Amino acid sequence: MSAVLEPEDETGRGMLAPLRTTPLAVLDVGSGRIACFLARPRPSHGFVLLGRGFQQAAGIRAGVPHEVGAATAAIAATLQEAEEAAGEEIRGVVLVTSAGRPRSRLVRVELEVAGGVVREAHLRTALEEARRIALKPGEVALHAVPVEGVVDGGKALRDPRGARGARLDLLATVVVADAPAIDTLLDAVGACHLEVLEVMAAPYAAGVAVASEDEMERGVLVAEFGAGTTGLAHFHDGRLLFVHTVPWGGRHLTADLAYGLATSPRIAERLKTLHGSLDAVDGDLRLEVPGASGGEVETTIARADLARILRARVEEIFDFLREGIEAQRDLFDGRPPRSVVLSGGGSELDGLDRLAEEVFGLPVRRGRAGLVHGREGIEDDPTFAAASGALALAAGDDGGLSWHDMNRAEGGGWLARLTRWLGRR
Repeated sequence: MSAVLEPEDETGRGMLAPLRTTPLAVLDVGSGRIACFLARPRPSHGFVLLGRGFQQAAGIRAGVPHEVGAATAAIAATLQEAEEAAGEEIRGVVLVTSAGRPRSRLVRVELEVAGGVVREAHLRTALEEARRIALKPGEVALHAVPVEGVVDGGKALRDPRGARGARLDLLATVVVADAPAIDTLLDAVGACHLEVLEVMAAPYAAGVAVASEDEMERGVLVAEFGAGTTGLAHFHDGRLLFVHTVPWGGRHLTADLAYGLATSPRIAERLKTLHGSLDAVDGDLRLEVPGASGGEVETTIARADLARILRARVEEIFDFLREGIEAQRDLFDGRPPRSVVLSGGGSELDGLDRLAEEVFGLPVRRGRAGLVHGREGIEDDPTFAAASGALALAAGDDGGLSWHDMNRAEGGGWLARLTRWLGRR
């Protein structure tokens, strides 16, 4: 989460209610699609969609523009589509991305509590210190989320605000990313004459959208399968503990098929979508494969061979995700996941849930975000899970994960910048 330092009530707790009527714009820049949601928070829970736009992610790899002109044009077209649908101009966006390989570090900070009562200002100071400790050269902090606080050596508190004592020991999850990648993306968005209000990590946002409150309490891994990256987010006791991203996704499965079948990426993508599966299938069933030019059928392939090509790449992606988990074995031993939720456009590949159960040894389900209410019902396409979750994080409506990190820009946090933006309207 990022930079909502809320006004305090008499207990020292933040108050987010004034934000809940303000329309929010989220721009999700992926490697396959770019999406923009403009939505207004509902009085109870979730959001009413005012306008939506999406385009193919031209000029973008692993969430990072590599052809800036094409990427900027695609972003501008997405924004224009959302603005026309909503009948409103978008001046500032919350940006959600997997650019820069978002990953996390757990940091512990000790702080003297001036005044004898833990307040929002103490958490802010502790999170600023956690961010400083976690950052390495060439990195930027996207989130700093408290996990638990201990006051004067007492029991661990999910929310230490209002507790009396002289010393706070705060454990925080800090999510970082490669600064050059984030800066390149910010430049492309800025070229569209937009103010980026905040930057959020896609795996974290997707997790907030698709994991239930009970799953977050018991422990859950959320795997976000995008076109160019796959990310993990681990939640336990209702708090974010771990983020890990690998630079492989659905686009790499398509490339494997195109190479193995000597056809074009467009035809390979169609074969993957219509016939792709990770399960063992009838070896006698054959599929026609057009040539790279898209003309007459040049050959046929057994559907079982198609499954073997896809499964090999997905198993490799899972291996890299498991390496990230093994590197944090102490964390996962102490706070293990009890289930896995799949999200992202790649999560709909047939058999992915069953292969994930084999790899992780846990119950697996496909996640559907139920936060955004459009004219035709719930916007629950898994491709847009990260965008839905980013809306929740920006509004503070995230199931209790309501502290936010310090932003990297000068001039105050998200709330201060949003206030200035509203003042210019």
